[in-house]
Amino acid sequence: RRRRRAMDAFHKLAKIFLGGVLGKPPNAPTGLKVVERCDGLEVRWAPGAPTSRYNSDVFVVELAPRTPKVVEALGPAFSGFAEFHRGPETRFSFDKLGAEQDFAVRVRCENRAGASGWAEISARTRQAPTRCGGTGPDGAYAWDQTPTEVEVTVPAPPGTTPKQVSVTVKPRRLEISFAGVTAVAGSLCGEVVCGEDGDFEWELRDAGDGEGKELFMTMEKRLRDVVSYDPAEQWDCLIAERGHPRVDTAHLRWFRGYEWRPPQDASNVDEVKQAMPDMRFTDVDQTKVSGRDGELDEWGDKWNKNRR
Repeated sequence: RRRRRAMDAFHKLAKIFLGGVLGKPPNAPTGLKVVERCDGLEVRWAPGAPTSRYNSDVFVVELAPRTPKVVEALGPAFSGFAEFHRGPETRFSFDKLGAEQDFAVRVRCENRAGASGWAEISARTRQAPTRCGGTGPDGAYAWDQTPTEVEVTVPAPPGTTPKQVSVTVKPRRLEISFAGVTAVAGSLCGEVVCGEDGDFEWELRDAGDGEGKELFMTMEKRLRDVVSYDPAEQWDCLIAERGHPRVDTAHLRWFRGYEWRPPQDASNVDEVKQAMPDMRFTDVDQTKVSGRDGELDEWGDKWNKNRR
């Protein structure tokens, strides 16, 4: 052990005093990956193959905006790459970025002998979810979900009648058109139940703003196993094609009646905690706490029975 510690100390000193002489320029980082969030980017990479035992390598991480409107507003002087991190770590997180923005990220390795080439990747921050879904490009549609169903709302042109509506649902594809004009079409994020007799429903109804009509439909998800309330296992988009935003599933929160509530069919507290990660739990019976009326509403009554 003493010999090993002595050798480690020797190599550290050798890097400090001989790195500029015996060190060699590093190789570029490899395996650059980005995890996209609605408010930031998580970047990870692996070091390139070592070129010298005397190198003391650090990594430089830079970011540049690529959304056309942002680049135009900033101008050439402020829309280029800017350094955000320098150190030995092989990961870095950009925080407080705007949702649905395009960026370029690049990483390189540096030491006293020189610098590697850049490893570069494009990334786009995700859409912040609305309830448990999101919106399509330019507001073409809105969608929401539960662990078992997907809801879709599409604005209809003025004067649209039910006979002018065409809805085609396949296990992995959705097509909606009004009077022969396609409104939504593409591959679904996941598979839905779609038998010959039709396992979906739609209606043409008054729009929520009181003006015009909208198509509202529901589809049943095809589940591989049991129902999961884990946000990470839910759909992150409706149409899984280029140009259709993906939502940040880490920010999903299950709604019931516009209130923060766990799913009614949860059978244990662990499922509730998965669905509501920000909720604080207590083992104290709240119906017996001073100041509470002790009454259970319909949801509470169902939860109480399931818990038993």
